[in-house]
Amino acid sequence: MNPFKGLFCFFLISLALGASGCATSESALMVPVRPSPMRTLKRVPDAKLRIPLVVALPKMEEMEKHLAQFVKDDWKKAEKSLSKSLGTTVWWDPLDWDSDGNTMTARMQVHYKVPDKENPGQEIEKDLKVDLASALKWTEDWHLEAPSFKDEEGTKDEDTDEAKGKKILQQGTAKFHEILKAKSDFRSKAKELWKKIQEPIRVGEDIWLQILPHSVSVGDSHIVLDKLSPRMETVLEIIAQPNVIFGHKPAPLNEDLPPLTDFKRGPDGFHAQSNLKVSFKEVNKLLASPKAGIIGKPLPGSSDKNIKLTGLRLYGSGGQVVVEAQVEYQPVLNLSSKPSKLTVYLLGTPEYHEKEQVIDFPDLDFDVKSDDFLVQMATFIDGDGMKEQLREKAVIPVGKNMDELKGYLVKMLNRPLGGFARLKTTVSSFRMEEAIVTDYGIEGRVSLDGDADVVVNW
Repeated sequence: MNPFKGLFCFFLISLALGASGCATSESALMVPVRPSPMRTLKRVPDAKLRIPLVVALPKMEEMEKHLAQFVKDDWKKAEKSLSKSLGTTVWWDPLDWDSDGNTMTARMQVHYKVPDKENPGQEIEKDLKVDLASALKWTEDWHLEAPSFKDEEGTKDEDTDEAKGKKILQQGTAKFHEILKAKSDFRSKAKELWKKIQEPIRVGEDIWLQILPHSVSVGDSHIVLDKLSPRMETVLEIIAQPNVIFGHKPAPLNEDLPPLTDFKRGPDGFHAQSNLKVSFKEVNKLLASPKAGIIGKPLPGSSDKNIKLTGLRLYGSGGQVVVEAQVEYQPVLNLSSKPSKLTVYLLGTPEYHEKEQVIDFPDLDFDVKSDDFLVQMATFIDGDGMKEQLREKAVIPVGKNMDELKGYLVKMLNRPLGGFARLKTTVSSFRMEEAIVTDYGIEGRVSLDGDADVVVNW
């Protein structure tokens, strides 16, 4: 190699390193702002809100009283009297009620006397056992009915003793159906509850949880035949779309209460997911703060070069984060008393660490797409670990206040819903699941998991 040529090259490099500010040619190396690729996040899964509901059932003695009054009134009638058609005397054992799931069965043993045709003037005592079962069903307009207990006109085979006994029994069960329907008119209360559920819930500074219910169905039911307080325990299930919204308080949608439907299996638990947006403006402010310990401090191991980061700016380009670093250093051959300056650009992909709840850029590296001379200078500077330092320091602590926010969530998600209902929610976790780069900044999927019940006192 020509020694003069080698000396000339060394002189050029030394001059480039020594001339203050000669390496700030941003236009030569600047990574252009390219639109982030379109990325569609998965649809937020539906959530299930359980509403344990206890419906008081008519007391059995009320049915007995009604039945006795019916026979008493019936006895006063002429030949068409139902009780007289059975015999001269009619009585019965107390009604026996049984249940299985949401089905009730009324059993009745009727005793009656009829003339003994073989022995005129004498009567023969007969027994007749009849039973009638009905499922307790919800109607679309939020009433509870026992359809098979209704007093049906025109019963077939009315002349048979069994039909006549069933007709008597039905006088008691019809009253059960009538009282049940009147007691279980929940439409107006359900309408108020439906409206309250849709109201946005403040869960943090400019953070709102909005539950958008779209259907409600009746789950499993179980009848408890307690003598003092017979009741049916059931579960209403609301399928909803919970959204976490950042910014101004959203307006309630005020969707109308839908018809009540039969049970439809929904997802287990209560889940809410949405996007958490952290603007580049916020990130740059965070990284520039003295607490971050990045700006203005010599890089460890920079020895005689005394390399410092004097400025740092992040922005997005093509789905990656661009780190624009302003570097100040002492060159090998300094022809000026001032330090040299250089602007370099690094590219990185955000990675979210769930355990630490931070976003970092482990693949952060210089923009090697350009063959500009400044890339060689950046590589020279990186001999003192600038890249590793930025990888270590350029961290966004998105989960710093997650525990505090979770505590606030627990408080806000356990609240009254009107005058007769209360939302009861257990939050098991609140975390960010992934991070992507958009033109706006760093965007992450926030997930809330738990269980939600609505306790009502109707």
